[in-house]
Amino acid sequence: MRKLILLLGFFVVVASSVPAQELTLDNTQPVNTQIQADTLSDGSQAHSVYKVESGTYYYFDGTLDTDFDLVIEGPDNGWILHDANPPVFFQTPALDGTNAGRDMITLNAGGSVVLKNILLTGLFPNDANISSFVRNFAGYKIVWDNCVFTDHRDHATRSTGATDTISMTNCVFINMDRRGSSPFGGMPFRLDAACTQLTFENNTFFNGAREFGNGGNFFTSKMTEIHNTILNQQVNGHEIHWYEGLQANNIYYNWSWRGRNLKTNGYEAPFTTFETFSAVSEKLDSIALYEGINLFYLDPAFPDYWNNILNPRFLNDSDKVIQCYLWNLDVDSTINADNNFTIGKNYWQFDPGFTSNPSQIDSMLGWDLANWDTNVTYYPDWRITPPVTWNQDGTPNFNWPPPFDLTYSNTYLQTAGTDGLPLGDLNWYPSAKATYLANRDQYIAALRDSMTNATWLYIPGDSASAIVTPDMVDVEYESSNVPANFYLSNNYPNPFNPSTKIEFGLPEQSEVTLSVFNILGQKVFELTEKSLAAGIHSYNFNASQLSSGIYVYRVHATSADGKNFVESKKMMLLK
Repeated sequence: MRKLILLLGFFVVVASSVPAQELTLDNTQPVNTQIQADTLSDGSQAHSVYKVESGTYYYFDGTLDTDFDLVIEGPDNGWILHDANPPVFFQTPALDGTNAGRDMITLNAGGSVVLKNILLTGLFPNDANISSFVRNFAGYKIVWDNCVFTDHRDHATRSTGATDTISMTNCVFINMDRRGSSPFGGMPFRLDAACTQLTFENNTFFNGAREFGNGGNFFTSKMTEIHNTILNQQVNGHEIHWYEGLQANNIYYNWSWRGRNLKTNGYEAPFTTFETFSAVSEKLDSIALYEGINLFYLDPAFPDYWNNILNPRFLNDSDKVIQCYLWNLDVDSTINADNNFTIGKNYWQFDPGFTSNPSQIDSMLGWDLANWDTNVTYYPDWRITPPVTWNQDGTPNFNWPPPFDLTYSNTYLQTAGTDGLPLGDLNWYPSAKATYLANRDQYIAALRDSMTNATWLYIPGDSASAIVTPDMVDVEYESSNVPANFYLSNNYPNPFNPSTKIEFGLPEQSEVTLSVFNILGQKVFELTEKSLAAGIHSYNFNASQLSSGIYVYRVHATSADGKNFVESKKMMLLK
């Protein structure tokens, strides 16, 4: 009996020294105060996971400094945009009114933070904005999943210390801007130090200044940036310098709607700065990139406004506003020197046809006017209604869900991904997301293979090879008359400028690939239709961005039972 009593006593002592796993936060007390006070006698944290409840507001009255593993988690009610009442976190101004933009959480040595299933608003009751929700000085991990970050001024997170992991998945970012003249503020994250593994997948971004920021000319991470839907990015500045970058299947809608002029051809002029040869020439054995099968779309209202309203105000051509570009052509030398550094085709000016897009285009155009014309001082507020607003008495209004639905009607884009799935955030397409998650490792491996094996690539020096436009993917069904055999007709007219019709016949349903090559054998165009019915089809090939010369067009058809048909013919573009 005495042994049993001693043994029970031993278990009691051991159990009392092991922290409990979970604690539910009290919404009547500051979050930072509760967690800072939740310690054992030896000073270690008593709990590792802090739970919160649906439909409840939680507040900070200062910054929570962490040197431990912190998890804050709300209920899992599915994708957070479809959760009617997610938990809401906000920061309060200091009592003396100073430090209105103070951060919520900082990470010090030994610290990490995991946030799941919560909404964080950066809009204070005094109408100021938070600078960053999480700031990393020396922590080792930041993981956000299924969260909303809204109305912050600078960076949802900024990392000034090297870290092992930053992962943002299934998150929504809304109204990231400085609400004034600077277009370089609001973004999901900024890296001022290296991060070993950076994951940015299946996120939605609605209104912001930049996508990513990088505070130095150094290499930071291995990064996957896949299946994100990004709307209304004020400027370029996709400033991440990768050891390995996989950037595919994203939608960039109204990318760099600020535009540029010839005086601003700096880092913000190209969409991505994955670097020019001078910056990576000594790193060719350690860097790799695949950027392809993304959609870039700019509402025609912007170039129309620049050309017809804004630019007539300027006398000098160097002051006139023009569209930004995708990358600096100096990158050509890198591609030629390193076969692990490739740019795939990207879709250009395909309108997805979003189900509900509440972008404040008139206010955005007004912002452009103030940005470029120094005689104009009023900057319109181009945000959508913040998810959380405040009454004069300090009580909140919950404006939820946000008024956008980014499913889309463009059926071509719904199967245009490298994985055959819709472009953009797959949370808008739940069944496609399930397919992606079940096969993610395979899809990632295929993208890595694309660094060396992809054939649908940008050819250095040939800007037309970089993009696929809507008029390149329109195969017409000419006739239901079923030919006895496969055939490929001569194009008409030939010679042509700039368009010609290519006709082919299919005796049975087939997958068809149409390719065009220049005289050097370099592929300048390719289109694959996964299922064309038996009959006669035609394609109107537009070569407006190609130079005069002889080209070869080839049709490769594969029927359902595996029969193959391949035929090529020559055509002449004469400008």
